Amino acid sequence: MKKLIVYFLIFIATSAAWGGFRLSALMQGWFLTPWAQQQDITSFAKRLKVEVSNNYKGNAAYALIEQGEIVDKHFVSYGIPVNEQSVFGVASVGKWITAMGVMRLVEQGLLDLDEPVSRYLTRWQLPKSQFDNEQVSLRLLLSHTAGIEDGLGHNGFQPGQPIQPLVEHLTLAADADEGVSARVIVTQKPGEQWQYSGGSYNLIQLIIEEITQQSFNDAMQALVFEPLALQNTYFQVNRNDPLLAEYFGKDGQTQEYPNYTSLAATGLYSNLDDMHKLLLANMHSKSLQKDKENLLSPSSLMQMQKPQAYVSGQAIWGAGVMLFAPTDTGHIVGHGGKSPFLNASVRFDAQSGDGFIMFQTGNEEAFASNMATQWTLWQTGKPDIYLVNSRMPLVIQDFLKGGLVILLMLIVHWIWRKKYFKSKA
Repeated sequence: MKKLIVYFLIFIATSAAWGGFRLSALMQGWFLTPWAQQQDITSFAKRLKVEVSNNYKGNAAYALIEQGEIVDKHFVSYGIPVNEQSVFGVASVGKWITAMGVMRLVEQGLLDLDEPVSRYLTRWQLPKSQFDNEQVSLRLLLSHTAGIEDGLGHNGFQPGQPIQPLVEHLTLAADADEGVSARVIVTQKPGEQWQYSGGSYNLIQLIIEEITQQSFNDAMQALVFEPLALQNTYFQVNRNDPLLAEYFGKDGQTQEYPNYTSLAATGLYSNLDDMHKLLLANMHSKSLQKDKENLLSPSSLMQMQKPQAYVSGQAIWGAGVMLFAPTDTGHIVGHGGKSPFLNASVRFDAQSGDGFIMFQTGNEEAFASNMATQWTLWQTGKPDIYLVNSRMPLVIQDFLKGGLVILLMLIVHWIWRKKYFKSKA
């Protein structure tokens, strides 16, 4: 019996060691091959252009940025040609821009990241729950750690349909996904764990409207877009904009951009030129920012980019930005956005000034994010959170296979041992 216990403990220990190694290999990118050597932008740009040209299904626009400057860009479309001025829907990228607006109001002394958000609200309050709503702060809302479930979906409203007022939407969203609660409500202890929540940003949208006494779009124009001289960036689609890129959907058919109540969460529209300016405004070096006066202070940028949320020990979110992969001086940060057949990704190293921007419509999968994943791997040698998630089933499969091999080896050893000692008897 004692020998069986020993074999069992050996099996557990070796299986755990194998699983730990396999997981570490994934997290460190040991068996991943970047498209080019780390400093070889020519080779990476060439491979990227081939991948996008061969695999886009509607339209796409991207820019590669080195030390703050666009060094390569590429545009493809099955329909009306697109360029750096073409305006795309960028979905949840708007969450990052909304966070910049919040930090502007913090710097003006009108908001505090750690005060209960209830103090800023007069038109609506979080519904009573089994948790303490007074623990919900802007910092937690920005980092998706406020305990508010993502029970909305933000499908939007088709042209001609009335757009639901924000307060009604917070109470019960009319454009929510089927089978979800459609409510903005605290469902777990604030600050305890990360859970992606578009509803948190709907609440931030209301707070910005309350504090500024303006519509959300007007407030963001004054706080962010005008100071950066953005020409074609706005919340809520402008169907009369001649620069609006076609929205390709299933089988290459064009479709209409929806209207949204959830502007902060998913309603941003922008182009490469403006997004480049927004990216530069988040750099730590004034020489990289290239504007006469910084939009945000270094302290505000550090607060946004400092890890606030972790999953399995990995830092994944700051106050309004995603943390995609670690670097020697911080993280590759930015944000992605996805709606049906629409995907956008903005990523950058705030220290070096290197970055990547891509917009696309027509591909069902997250094509822009997949290309940004390759850029991140090339920049850092490490997988981003998307690549980790997509490879995790393979890691589990390898772990199970390894466990089976270990078990078979122990069985073989057990049988050999019995035969050996029997022959000696």
